[in-house]
Amino acid sequence: MRKLSVFLMLQFMVLAAFAQMPKVRVNKVDEQQRKQGDWQEEMPEVRGEPGYTWEGNYVDNLKEGIWKKYALSGSLIAEETYKHGQLNGYSRYFYPNGKISAEGSFVAMDINGEVDYFRIVDPISGDERFEEVKRDGSSQRHGLWKVYDEEGKMIKEYYRRGEPVTEEEFTRAPAKPAATQKPATPPPPPALPHQHQKKKGTKG
Repeated sequence: MRKLSVFLMLQFMVLAAFAQMPKVRVNKVDEQQRKQGDWQEEMPEVRGEPGYTWEGNYVDNLKEGIWKKYALSGSLIAEETYKHGQLNGYSRYFYPNGKISAEGSFVAMDINGEVDYFRIVDPISGDERFEEVKRDGSSQRHGLWKVYDEEGKMIKEYYRRGEPVTEEEFTRAPAKPAATQKPATPPPPPALPHQHQKKKGTKG
């Protein structure tokens, strides 16, 4: 009886350990070899920077939604929000002990791979041609960011599209473009002297 109870306890411990293990993701590509669905990627150490593991969702080869980054030790480093492959939305970063180090939002300034066309004119022949240039996407901090030290003390930082601003500058409404502002209504002209005189009635 005692052997049976020990066996059942060991079996329960093994099942509990499996339940706590991270879900294994099956990396898939479509017929065009684009990454789709849940993915897990191992990133090796580069130039002294430690390696890490990515977990998240791909849509047509672009990161989409929340992506989690783990250290090789298994501790969570970051949770970031992506849209069309660019950082865009709320993100959180963590110390090795699991405490949060910073949180705030990014805004995508350009879409990675978006194409611009430029007209080029030959100064001698006058011939014209168009050249295509692909943009590199960029994301900037935007809005309120909370930064914590390892004791949990927090300071606030404010950004407007990557530029640090004061709290007052951030909360102040941006000026409307001139095209959308209504022209000021001119004051009425002053009354002329004859407009102040009352018309006299005529006696019959």
